[in-house]
Amino acid sequence: MNIRYRDFKKQESELYDKIWQLSEELERQDIEGKDTTDTIQRFGEVLEEFMLFRRQGGKDPLINGKP
Repeated sequence: MNIRYRDFKKQESELYDKIWQLSEELERQDIEGKDTTDTIQRFGEVLEEFMLFRRQGGKDPLINGKP
């Protein structure tokens, strides 16, 4: 398996985990009636990072499986 592909998948998985954790934290804070402003800001930052990551990764022909 291509090393760059494995690195891409590892980074992608780490970002998915961050998104999941922040989503869970937001839900918990909302249920507890706590201020979610900071968590929402961090959530937005991680989503932006994820979108940029996907855009950059999507342009790599080795990651897309193209020669």
